[in-house]
Amino acid sequence: MLKKTVVGSLIILLFTSLNAYDLKTNMLQLGVELAEVQKSFIASDQKGVEDSIKRFSQHAHDLLGNKENFSAMLPENKKHKANEAVMSAQIISHNVQIILDAIENKHNQSGLVRREESQRAYTYIEHACFRCHNIVRDKY
Repeated sequence: MLKKTVVGSLIILLFTSLNAYDLKTNMLQLGVELAEVQKSFIASDQKGVEDSIKRFSQHAHDLLGNKENFSAMLPENKKHKANEAVMSAQIISHNVQIILDAIENKHNQSGLVRREESQRAYTYIEHACFRCHNIVRDKY
C-alpha cells in the first residue's frame, strides 16, 4: 500500500513538474518568436513580419487558446486564471489579423497608416503576452 502511494505521488510530482516546464518552455519560445517579429518590423521586412507573426500566432493559439490545456499546466491555486490565457489568445489573434491586413493593404491605406496600425497591434500583442506571464510569475 505504501509503495503504491509513493509511486503514485512520484508520478503526479513528475507530471506536474513536466507541465510547469512545458509552460515555461512554451512561453520562452513565444518570447523568441515575438522578438523575431520585432526584428522584422525594425528591418522593414514585410515578408519576415508575415512569416514570423503567423508562426507566433499559431504557437500562441496552441498554448493559450484551450482553457483546459492551459489550466492543466497551471498550479492548483491558479487554475481559475486560465480564462485570462484564452482572452489573451483572442487578443493576439485579432491583432495578428490587423498586421496581416496591413501587409496585404486590405483596406487601401497609406503606408504610414498601415505601419502605425501594425505597430500598435504589435504592442497590444505584447500586452496580451504580459498578461499570461503575470499569471505564471506572480504569487497572487
